[in-house]
Amino acid sequence: MLKRFLQVVVVFFVVFSSAFVFASEIKELSREERGSGRVRPSAADRVLCVDGLKVFQTIAFGYGDGTGAAVSNVQLYEEKNGKVVPVHCE
Repeated sequence: MLKRFLQVVVVFFVVFSSAFVFASEIKELSREERGSGRVRPSAADRVLCVDGLKVFQTIAFGYGDGTGAAVSNVQLYEEKNGKVVPVHCE
């Protein structure tokens, strides 16, 4: 029983410690809130730096039954020397 408990503790430790490592590699570069919700804005646009690459994210609040959120992520690309390549964060 104790052996099984220790195995579960080790698994949780590995899973949660790896989640913090991935979360630390995401930075918010800019944010613009729009709309006029009662408590919070109805939408937010953000540019994120994820693993050194720029990602555009839109979050829209209050759709559906009024309590949900719609999230859209798009990786940004640019043209360099006639080729389309991902945009890197500075």
